[in-house]
Amino acid sequence: MEINRRDFITKMSAIAALSVLPSSFVAAMGNEKVEKAKPKYPTLKCDVVVVGAGPGGVPAAIAAARQGAKVILLEEDNMPGGAPVDMYVPFICGGPRVGVFQEMIQVLNAKHTIGGRTCETFGKTGSDGKNHWWMPGSYAEVIYQLLEKEENITLMCAAPVVGVKVKTSGNRNQVTGVRIMRNGDYQDIDAAVTIDATGNGLIADMAGCEYMFGSEAKSDYNEPVGIEVADGKVQPCTWMLISERIKRNAILPIDKLKGSSAVEDNLNRWVKADDKEDMIRRDAGIYLHWGRTVYCKDTRDPLLLAQAQQEALERLQENLEIWHEAGYAVHLAPKLGVREVRRIKGEYVLTANDLIAGTMHDDVIAHAHYSFDVWGMKIPEEMKHIGPYGIPYRSILPTKTEGLLTAGRIISATRIAHSSLRVQPICSNIGMAAGTAAAMSALNQTGLRSIDIKQLQDRLASMGLFDGLKKK
Repeated sequence: MEINRRDFITKMSAIAALSVLPSSFVAAMGNEKVEKAKPKYPTLKCDVVVVGAGPGGVPAAIAAARQGAKVILLEEDNMPGGAPVDMYVPFICGGPRVGVFQEMIQVLNAKHTIGGRTCETFGKTGSDGKNHWWMPGSYAEVIYQLLEKEENITLMCAAPVVGVKVKTSGNRNQVTGVRIMRNGDYQDIDAAVTIDATGNGLIADMAGCEYMFGSEAKSDYNEPVGIEVADGKVQPCTWMLISERIKRNAILPIDKLKGSSAVEDNLNRWVKADDKEDMIRRDAGIYLHWGRTVYCKDTRDPLLLAQAQQEALERLQENLEIWHEAGYAVHLAPKLGVREVRRIKGEYVLTANDLIAGTMHDDVIAHAHYSFDVWGMKIPEEMKHIGPYGIPYRSILPTKTEGLLTAGRIISATRIAHSSLRVQPICSNIGMAAGTAAAMSALNQTGLRSIDIKQLQDRLASMGLFDGLKKK
C-alpha cells in the first residue's frame, strides 16, 4: 500500500477544517498563518541534523561528523541506541560488518562479553559463523563512547521532533530543518540536510513524502515471491527479554517455556528443549529470548502499539511464572520490537529481484548480505538464502523532496526486500552512506542529487564500507 502526497494534503486539510492544527503539521505544511507559537529556545543551526540515534542514525551522524560537518543528533528516548538498547535486539544478523558497526562490535567483544571472555574467533570482521549478543546496557555504553569522540556531534536526547520545516522549491519540497519539543517548549533546528533515521519514517511522512506500508502484491513490482493480492499488513512485533539466573544452581526450564526461543551468551549456542542436558552442562545462566510475537494492525499508531504490547504481556504471563519459579529473573525490553513501519518511496524501489540477482547498481552506496526474513510470510527455501547485493543511492533519496535523506530500515524497498535489509549491520552501512552524502551536500552547498556519486563511493570505500564483499 502506498501513501502519496495527495493523501497527505487531504489529511492535513481535514484537520485544518477542524481548527486543531498542532505545530507538528504547521511546519510540514509551510503554513505560516497557523504557526503561532514562538519557540522559547533560540534556533540552532548545523550542517546536518540526524533524527534517530539508533542503528542507522548513530553511524550517519558519525560519518557526517568525520567528513567535517557540524551535526546535531536527535533522539526521542532518554538515551541513544535504538533497537539493541530499548527493544533488546542485541543479536547480530546479516552483514557485512564494516565501518562504525565493526568498530562498535569489536569493542563489545573486547570488553563486554557476558561471560567475561573475549571470543578469540571473532576476527577483524566480527563474523565467525557463530551467534553473538551483548547486554543492551553495553551497547549504550559503547555508543556513548563513540559519540563522545566526535567533536562535531551534539547529541540531544528526550527531544522528539514535532514538526518538519518545508518550503516549496521548484517541483520539489525543500526540507530545511525540524522543530523539537524541549523542556515543554519548542526549539527549531535549521540544517542544510536532514536525515530521517527514526526507524518509522515519521520525519519523511511529516514532510509530505510518499511511502509504502504493508504488503504489496508480488505483481506490483514483478517479484517472484510474495502474496497475490496486497493486504497492507506489516510484519508482526516481538517482545524481547533476557532471563538471568538469580538462585544458585537454577536451571532454565526450556522444556516448559511456550513459544519462546532462546540463545545463550558468548557460548554462541541456540537453546532447544531437546538440548537440555547439554544446556545444563554448558551452564550459561543468562539467555536472550524472543518472548512473544503479536500482530499490530498499524505500527504507525502508538495506541495500537501499546495495545499490542499489552497483548504480548498477557501471553507471556504463563512463561513469566515458570521463569520465576525456576529461579530466574526476567528483564523485559522497554519497548515492543517493531520490525516494519513506513518505507519511504525513493527514486528507486529496491525489489526482491535486485536481491536475488545480487545487483550492484552504478550508484551503489552500501553492500548487504542477509536472507529474506519476512515474519508471517512463507518464502520458498530455495529463495531464502541470497548472496550479496547493493543498496543504490537513489533508494535513500525521497521522491519530489530535497534536503532529506533516509537511513536504516525505512529506505525505498518492497516489503520482501525490506525483510533482508532491516537488520542492524546493513542499517549501519546505509546510515554511514547517508551521513557521508549529507556532509558532501552541506559542505559543498550542492543539492543531494548533484553530488558526485563516484566521489561519494570513493569516500565510502576509504572508510572500508566495501571491504570483504564481492558481487554475486
